Amino acid sequence: MVIAAHKLIGVATLVLLLAEPALAPAAGADPAPPAAPRATARPTDATPAAPPPPPPPPVRPGTPFRLALTYTHVLSESGDRDLVNDQLGTNALGLVFVSPTTTYVRDHFAIAHQWESAGAYSARGFRIDLVSFGYPIRIVERPDWRIDIEPIVTAVRGEIMFVNNGGGRFLRLESGLGLELSATFRHWFLAVQPLAIDFRYWFYGSDAFQPQSRTGLGRIFPLRLAIGHEF
Repeated sequence: MVIAAHKLIGVATLVLLLAEPALAPAAGADPAPPAAPRATARPTDATPAAPPPPPPPPVRPGTPFRLALTYTHVLSESGDRDLVNDQLGTNALGLVFVSPTTTYVRDHFAIAHQWESAGAYSARGFRIDLVSFGYPIRIVERPDWRIDIEPIVTAVRGEIMFVNNGGGRFLRLESGLGLELSATFRHWFLAVQPLAIDFRYWFYGSDAFQPQSRTGLGRIFPLRLAIGHEF
């Protein structure tokens, strides 16, 4: 029994010694490095970036308010004889107010004292530009001075005249076009309107005139000068 037990222990010990090299890692061997993490592909944006918006357009400088003393002289008249008289000498002296608007166009309002005469006839009254506007175009601009041209459209002009010596009174309506050239130096300006034509289309007079109401087309060619200041 004792001998059998010793044989059994020996066999078990031999089995353990033979199995130990396979179970234990080799001496001096480095452990296997850990597996690298799997790289994930980053999503790419296939849509191109939007271009930057264009810059805003340059802001056009506004026009200042203008106040001027104006003189008008009628060079000649032609057309319907019920509305015009080329023998008249007509002049006007007054004020013109030029106001800026929300656009580059500016309003012109003028009121003047007008006088006219031909032989024994003479009359005095008021000349009023009720609806008038212009569009200034800068030709030359420097820090202290500039030169502009301005087409001016007068839609409604009224002349209220009183004939001397109790000769009655009358109203005339006109419209017209003009081209004004102005030179400005340190907010003072001088303007001349060498090219202008007015169209007279209605006359209405008191009982001293027969017929009292007259319509047609008369052409008037005025020359206007103005000197004033900008604010």
